[in-house]
Amino acid sequence: MSPSLIYFSPIPWLGLHQRPQHCCRILSQHFRVLFVEAHTLHLPSPPTGDERLRHLALPVIPSNARSPALRKVARAAVKVTPLVAALRHRQRALLRGACAKWKMNDPLLLFGHPEFWPLRPLFPDAALAYDHMDDILGFGDAGSDLAADLAALVREADFVNATSGRLAEQLSNLGAKRVLQAGNGVEWEHFAQDPADLPEPAELASLPRPRAIYTGSVAEWFDFNLLYDLARACPEVAFPIVGPLRPALKGISELAPSNVHFLGAKPYAELPAWLAHCQAALIPFLRTPLTEAVDPVKLHEYLAAGLPVLSTPFSNELRSLADRVTLASDGAGFAAGLKAALNDPPKREAQAELARAQAWDRRLAPFIDALSELASPS
Repeated sequence: MSPSLIYFSPIPWLGLHQRPQHCCRILSQHFRVLFVEAHTLHLPSPPTGDERLRHLALPVIPSNARSPALRKVARAAVKVTPLVAALRHRQRALLRGACAKWKMNDPLLLFGHPEFWPLRPLFPDAALAYDHMDDILGFGDAGSDLAADLAALVREADFVNATSGRLAEQLSNLGAKRVLQAGNGVEWEHFAQDPADLPEPAELASLPRPRAIYTGSVAEWFDFNLLYDLARACPEVAFPIVGPLRPALKGISELAPSNVHFLGAKPYAELPAWLAHCQAALIPFLRTPLTEAVDPVKLHEYLAAGLPVLSTPFSNELRSLADRVTLASDGAGFAAGLKAALNDPPKREAQAELARAQAWDRRLAPFIDALSELASPS
């Protein structure tokens, strides 16, 4: 029987399709995987799973809830010791039951976030790894408990992985025993499809061409001012913004120029069609300590789809891509770059080929190898 692995995910399986889902899809070729996530109020329960990839949602205090009011209640709740103790007891019981049901004996533990670090004592002798994909302490609601759990996790892990150089430096400073750096990638075949084979989404078809798209979360790191300046400088261009909008930012989204369209989240399966029928792609991020550590998945997806990409220089990780990404810091620079890309676009096939080397199985190979060695020590 294949070795077992429990992955404690920072995002739900049915949330934005990001590194955790891609990582576990590949891991399930080597392990029997249990994908553990926090129960989420705005999403359905995760799927039952197959023999190689199971799912389990655990109850949590919703510290990362979308609603600011609910987050405020959660911050008060984490200080109620009997409540936290009861919650941990319930989490342990559910996880213990899932492992018994699916005969996951002696599992390898892989944490994508320290949220479930208090469950570590259930498996005191298990090998342990951590995949550091964001500067989690840079989020606004990070507290001292999270910092302490992160430090303990990093010190105890047999090895840790970082998705960017800045994150690797953080892990080293926290006392990691061994640091790998396997960054983010792309499901290349999914995005590098022929646009002729992808029907145009009806919601996108209602917008005029040319179109410059953004996909992903619209959160505090999103530069609304830059986008709006760009839209006003390019009134002939439509700007579909595809992704969940933080409720706290709804007010500023309502100030958008008429050619900016906040369309909400779309299923991952549909994203290639959205990109295929646009003419450029954007990453208008503010440069913050949080974004400086990001290796953006959307960048690789844009390139695989064959689109010219315009981005702010929010991260040093972009330096190695300077030959394929137009970098600008303000609306005027974005407008000049967008007009140039629309007037003389790169060939889609050539642009997509640039992203082939970033396929997930290639990018994650050193990480998967290290996990396999950990599961089968010599």
